[in-house]
Amino acid sequence: MEERDKSAKSLLNTSVDSVESLIAFMERSDDFWLIKDIESRYIFANSVSYYYGDLPKNFDIEGRLDQECPAYWSEQAPLFQENERVVRTTGKKKNILNTFIFGGREKRVQAFLGDVFPLYKNGECIGTVSYLKRLTFYSMHHYTRGEYPSELTLNKPDCFFTDREFDVLFFVLQGMKPKEIALRLALSNRTVTNKLQMMYQKAQVNSLGALKEFCLAKGYDRYAPSKFVNPQRFIVL
Repeated sequence: MEERDKSAKSLLNTSVDSVESLIAFMERSDDFWLIKDIESRYIFANSVSYYYGDLPKNFDIEGRLDQECPAYWSEQAPLFQENERVVRTTGKKKNILNTFIFGGREKRVQAFLGDVFPLYKNGECIGTVSYLKRLTFYSMHHYTRGEYPSELTLNKPDCFFTDREFDVLFFVLQGMKPKEIALRLALSNRTVTNKLQMMYQKAQVNSLGALKEFCLAKGYDRYAPSKFVNPQRFIVL
Protein backbone atom coordinates (compact mmCIF):
# COMPACT_ATOMS: atom_id res chain seq x y z
CA MET A 1 0.00 0.00 0.00
CA GLU A 2 2.76 2.46 1.00
CA GLU A 3 4.83 1.61 -2.09
CA ARG A 4 1.81 2.11 -4.33
CA ASP A 5 1.17 5.50 -2.71
CA LYS A 6 4.79 6.55 -3.30
CA SER A 7 4.71 5.49 -6.95
CA ALA A 8 1.45 7.36 -7.52
CA LYS A 9 2.79 10.59 -6.04
CA SER A 10 6.14 10.28 -7.80
CA LEU A 11 4.22 10.08 -11.05
CA LEU A 12 2.82 13.51 -10.31
CA ASN A 13 6.06 15.12 -9.18
CA THR A 14 7.17 15.49 -12.77
CA SER A 15 5.54 16.90 -15.86
CA VAL A 16 3.87 14.45 -18.22
CA ASP A 17 4.67 13.87 -21.87
CA SER A 18 1.39 12.08 -22.50
CA VAL A 19 -1.90 12.53 -20.69
CA GLU A 20 -2.97 9.22 -22.24
CA SER A 21 -0.23 7.33 -20.38
CA LEU A 22 -1.31 9.00 -17.14
CA ILE A 23 -4.92 7.96 -17.77
CA ALA A 24 -3.82 4.39 -18.48
CA PHE A 25 -2.17 4.27 -15.03
CA MET A 26 -5.25 5.75 -13.32
CA GLU A 27 -7.65 3.32 -14.98
CA ARG A 28 -5.82 0.41 -13.29
CA SER A 29 -5.71 2.09 -9.87
CA ASP A 30 -7.92 1.25 -6.88
CA ASP A 31 -7.68 4.86 -5.71
CA PHE A 32 -9.69 7.93 -6.67
CA TRP A 33 -8.30 9.92 -9.64
CA LEU A 34 -9.50 12.96 -11.58
CA ILE A 35 -7.89 15.09 -14.28
CA LYS A 36 -9.22 18.56 -15.14
CA ASP A 37 -8.09 21.19 -17.62
CA ILE A 38 -7.27 24.86 -16.95
CA GLU A 39 -10.99 25.71 -16.99
CA SER A 40 -11.77 23.01 -14.41
CA ARG A 41 -13.49 20.89 -17.05
CA TYR A 42 -13.09 17.15 -16.68
CA ILE A 43 -10.57 15.38 -18.88
CA PHE A 44 -10.84 12.05 -17.05
CA ALA A 45 -12.40 10.39 -14.00
CA ASN A 46 -11.66 6.75 -13.22
CA SER A 47 -14.23 4.11 -12.26
CA VAL A 48 -13.49 4.52 -8.53
CA SER A 49 -14.43 8.21 -8.71
CA TYR A 50 -17.61 7.34 -10.63
CA TYR A 51 -18.58 4.81 -7.96
CA TYR A 52 -18.01 6.99 -4.90
CA GLY A 53 -19.17 10.14 -6.69
CA ASP A 54 -22.50 8.36 -7.28
CA LEU A 55 -22.39 9.11 -11.00
CA PRO A 56 -24.41 7.09 -13.55
CA LYS A 57 -22.15 4.61 -15.34
CA ASN A 58 -23.29 5.87 -18.74
CA PHE A 59 -22.63 9.53 -17.93
CA ASP A 60 -19.93 11.09 -20.11
CA ILE A 61 -17.98 13.40 -17.82
CA GLU A 62 -15.38 14.56 -20.35
CA GLY A 63 -15.61 18.30 -20.99
CA ARG A 64 -18.09 18.85 -18.17
CA LEU A 65 -17.88 21.27 -15.25
CA ASP A 66 -18.73 20.09 -11.72
CA GLN A 67 -22.06 21.95 -11.79
CA GLU A 68 -23.04 20.00 -14.91
CA CYS A 69 -22.72 16.62 -13.20
CA PRO A 70 -25.86 14.77 -12.01
CA ALA A 71 -24.71 14.37 -8.41
CA TYR A 72 -25.40 16.08 -5.07
CA TRP A 73 -21.81 17.41 -4.87
CA SER A 74 -22.30 19.56 -7.99
CA GLU A 75 -23.58 22.34 -5.74
CA GLN A 76 -20.07 22.65 -4.31
CA ALA A 77 -18.61 23.43 -7.74
CA PRO A 78 -17.42 26.97 -6.81
CA LEU A 79 -15.41 25.57 -3.88
CA PHE A 80 -13.81 22.84 -6.00
CA GLN A 81 -12.96 25.23 -8.81
CA GLU A 82 -11.48 27.93 -6.58
CA ASN A 83 -9.21 25.35 -4.98
CA GLU A 84 -8.08 24.15 -8.42
CA ARG A 85 -7.46 27.74 -9.54
CA VAL A 86 -5.16 28.31 -6.54
CA VAL A 87 -3.26 25.09 -7.31
CA ARG A 88 -2.79 26.10 -10.95
CA THR A 89 -1.69 29.67 -10.23
CA THR A 90 0.64 28.88 -7.31
CA GLY A 91 2.02 25.63 -8.72
CA LYS A 92 1.64 24.06 -5.29
CA LYS A 93 -0.45 21.07 -4.30
CA LYS A 94 -3.34 21.35 -1.83
CA ASN A 95 -4.31 18.70 0.72
CA ILE A 96 -8.04 17.98 0.85
CA LEU A 97 -10.50 15.93 2.87
CA ASN A 98 -13.59 14.93 0.93
CA THR A 99 -16.57 12.89 2.12
CA PHE A 100 -18.84 11.19 -0.39
CA ILE A 101 -22.37 9.95 0.14
CA PHE A 102 -23.05 7.18 -2.35
CA GLY A 103 -24.89 3.92 -2.96
CA GLY A 104 -28.28 5.20 -4.10
CA ARG A 105 -30.98 4.24 -1.60
CA GLU A 106 -28.45 2.58 0.68
CA LYS A 107 -26.77 5.94 1.37
CA ARG A 108 -23.32 5.00 2.58
CA VAL A 109 -20.51 7.38 3.55
CA GLN A 110 -16.84 7.22 2.59
CA ALA A 111 -14.18 9.76 3.49
CA PHE A 112 -11.12 10.35 1.31
CA LEU A 113 -7.86 12.15 2.06
CA GLY A 114 -5.57 13.31 -0.72
CA ASP A 115 -4.06 16.04 -2.84
CA VAL A 116 -4.80 18.26 -5.80
CA PHE A 117 -1.66 18.70 -7.94
CA PRO A 118 -0.87 21.07 -10.80
CA LEU A 119 -0.40 19.14 -14.05
CA TYR A 120 2.39 20.27 -16.38
CA LYS A 121 3.24 19.45 -19.97
CA ASN A 122 6.27 20.96 -21.73
CA GLY A 123 6.73 23.33 -18.77
CA GLU A 124 3.19 24.72 -18.98
CA CYS A 125 0.38 24.08 -16.50
CA ILE A 126 -2.42 22.35 -18.40
CA GLY A 127 -4.72 21.57 -15.49
CA THR A 128 -4.93 19.66 -12.21
CA VAL A 129 -4.89 16.08 -10.98
CA SER A 130 -6.79 14.97 -7.86
CA TYR A 131 -5.54 11.86 -6.08
CA LEU A 132 -7.53 10.59 -3.08
CA LYS A 133 -7.20 7.55 -0.83
CA ARG A 134 -9.96 5.99 1.23
CA LEU A 135 -10.00 6.66 4.96
CA THR A 136 -11.30 3.87 7.18
CA PHE A 137 -13.67 4.39 10.09
CA TYR A 138 -11.72 2.55 12.73
CA SER A 139 -11.92 1.98 16.48
CA MET A 140 -10.17 -0.13 19.11
CA HIS A 141 -13.19 -2.46 18.97
CA HIS A 142 -12.43 -3.25 15.34
CA TYR A 143 -8.71 -3.56 16.00
CA THR A 144 -9.10 -6.12 18.79
CA ARG A 145 -11.52 -8.18 16.70
CA GLY A 146 -9.56 -7.95 13.48
CA GLU A 147 -12.39 -6.13 11.71
CA TYR A 148 -11.82 -3.36 9.18
CA PRO A 149 -14.97 -1.37 8.40
CA SER A 150 -14.48 1.25 5.70
CA GLU A 151 -17.93 2.76 5.26
CA LEU A 152 -20.73 4.21 7.33
CA THR A 153 -24.38 3.96 6.38
CA LEU A 154 -26.96 6.76 6.65
CA ASN A 155 -29.91 4.36 6.44
CA LYS A 156 -31.35 3.03 9.68
CA PRO A 157 -30.23 -0.61 9.78
CA ASP A 158 -33.53 -1.95 11.18
CA CYS A 159 -36.45 -1.05 13.44
CA PHE A 160 -35.13 -2.68 16.61
CA PHE A 161 -34.79 0.77 18.23
CA THR A 162 -36.84 3.89 17.53
CA ASP A 163 -35.33 6.82 15.60
CA ARG A 164 -34.74 8.75 18.84
CA GLU A 165 -33.18 5.72 20.51
CA PHE A 166 -30.79 5.37 17.57
CA ASP A 167 -29.92 9.06 18.01
CA VAL A 168 -29.01 8.37 21.64
CA LEU A 169 -27.16 5.20 20.66
CA PHE A 170 -25.04 7.07 18.10
CA PHE A 171 -23.56 9.23 20.86
CA VAL A 172 -23.33 6.34 23.32
CA LEU A 173 -21.10 4.53 20.83
CA GLN A 174 -18.92 7.66 20.58
CA GLY A 175 -18.23 7.25 24.31
CA MET A 176 -20.42 10.14 25.50
CA LYS A 177 -22.06 10.15 28.92
CA PRO A 178 -25.84 10.61 29.34
CA LYS A 179 -25.41 14.22 30.47
CA GLU A 180 -23.38 15.04 27.33
CA ILE A 181 -25.92 13.26 25.13
CA ALA A 182 -28.74 15.25 26.72
CA LEU A 183 -26.97 18.50 25.78
CA ARG A 184 -26.34 17.35 22.20
CA LEU A 185 -29.95 16.30 21.68
CA ALA A 186 -31.54 19.15 23.69
CA LEU A 187 -33.19 16.62 26.00
CA SER A 188 -33.36 16.37 29.78
CA ASN A 189 -31.01 14.01 31.59
CA ARG A 190 -34.06 12.06 32.78
CA THR A 191 -35.30 11.57 29.20
CA VAL A 192 -31.94 10.20 28.05
CA THR A 193 -31.72 7.91 31.08
CA ASN A 194 -35.25 6.62 30.44
CA LYS A 195 -34.44 5.93 26.79
CA LEU A 196 -31.33 4.01 27.80
CA GLN A 197 -33.38 1.92 30.25
CA MET A 198 -35.86 1.13 27.48
CA MET A 199 -32.97 0.12 25.20
CA TYR A 200 -31.58 -2.15 27.95
CA GLN A 201 -34.94 -3.92 28.09
CA LYS A 202 -35.16 -4.36 24.34
CA ALA A 203 -31.61 -5.69 24.12
CA GLN A 204 -32.09 -7.78 27.29
CA VAL A 205 -28.98 -6.32 28.94
CA ASN A 206 -28.46 -4.50 32.23
CA SER A 207 -25.44 -2.26 31.69
CA LEU A 208 -24.08 0.31 29.27
CA GLY A 209 -21.11 -1.90 28.43
CA ALA A 210 -23.39 -4.81 27.57
CA LEU A 211 -25.57 -2.52 25.44
CA LYS A 212 -22.49 -1.39 23.49
CA GLU A 213 -21.43 -5.02 22.91
CA PHE A 214 -24.93 -5.87 21.70
CA CYS A 215 -24.96 -2.93 19.29
CA LEU A 216 -21.46 -3.61 17.97
CA ALA A 217 -22.46 -7.21 17.27
CA LYS A 218 -25.49 -5.93 15.34
CA GLY A 219 -23.33 -3.53 13.31
CA TYR A 220 -25.05 -0.43 14.67
CA ASP A 221 -21.68 1.29 15.06
CA ARG A 222 -21.63 1.68 11.27
CA TYR A 223 -24.86 3.71 11.28
CA ALA A 224 -24.70 7.50 11.40
CA PRO A 225 -28.07 9.33 11.45
CA SER A 226 -27.88 11.79 8.54
CA LYS A 227 -28.73 14.72 10.82
CA PHE A 228 -25.34 14.27 12.53
CA VAL A 229 -23.25 14.11 9.35
CA ASN A 230 -21.25 17.27 8.75
CA PRO A 231 -22.71 18.99 5.66
CA GLN A 232 -19.29 20.49 4.84
CA ARG A 233 -18.04 17.52 2.84
CA PHE A 234 -15.10 19.18 1.09
CA ILE A 235 -12.35 20.66 3.26
CA VAL A 236 -9.05 22.16 2.15
CA LEU A 237 -6.44 21.27 4.77
